Amino acid sequence: MQGPAGPAARRAALALALALGLARCATVPPTPSAAAAIPPGRAIELARRWAAEWEAFPGLRAAIDLTVRNRGGSERTAALLLVAPTALRVEVVTPFGLPALVATAGPDDITIFRVVERRAHAARPSPAAVQHWLGVPLAPATLIRLLIGNVPLPGDPRVLAVESTPTPHLTWTDDGVRHRVWVTADGQPARLLLHAAGGERLVADFEWSVGGGLVGVWVAAPERGAEITVRYLSAEYVHSPPEAFRLVLPPDVPVQRID
Repeated sequence: MQGPAGPAARRAALALALALGLARCATVPPTPSAAAAIPPGRAIELARRWAAEWEAFPGLRAAIDLTVRNRGGSERTAALLLVAPTALRVEVVTPFGLPALVATAGPDDITIFRVVERRAHAARPSPAAVQHWLGVPLAPATLIRLLIGNVPLPGDPRVLAVESTPTPHLTWTDDGVRHRVWVTADGQPARLLLHAAGGERLVADFEWSVGGGLVGVWVAAPERGAEITVRYLSAEYVHSPPEAFRLVLPPDVPVQRID
């Protein structure tokens, strides 16, 4: 009888599964679900529902197809994703099951370890640090919410309004940023548009399955020519221990601060 597979064997098996999943997936961004009408009075109902879903979120472990595009080019990789309410971890694996990049983001810092190049970057959690990593300027807390198909909401849901142009959507302004959210017929976020006072925009589209599961997330910063696409190949809602989000670097790896 064979014993349990070691870490290398598990990574190799997972890399094969990811590679097979990549072969089945298109490279185009997910198509947003069709937005639905929002009857009067439903805005607060939706806000309370999304807030309750966020409060009940235990964590996520998933195999993903990750594409990062910017003005310098495009890179598509298979990766492992761990998400907790306050932290995330991304581990890019090679077709041979070896880690090529490991990145963690939490309340205290963001660390990006490029394993093959034997170098690492670290920064305080901020939109600038996420932009350095993924090209899109997002606060880590917002990135976590978007990765599970949830949108950050105002503290007081009574400030939500419903606008009908160009199509029905929720809207509110928070800290000078205008938020607009289109909703599916099932009451899931279909598209989030953030519009800062300076004119910069950030767009997030969510693709949902017929059963209500999150299939993909596409986030773009049009003025910066940057976008990321996450396609879920497999996912399960599970709690991961805090140590899963702690990245301990080898002592010989130099760390460059980027803040």
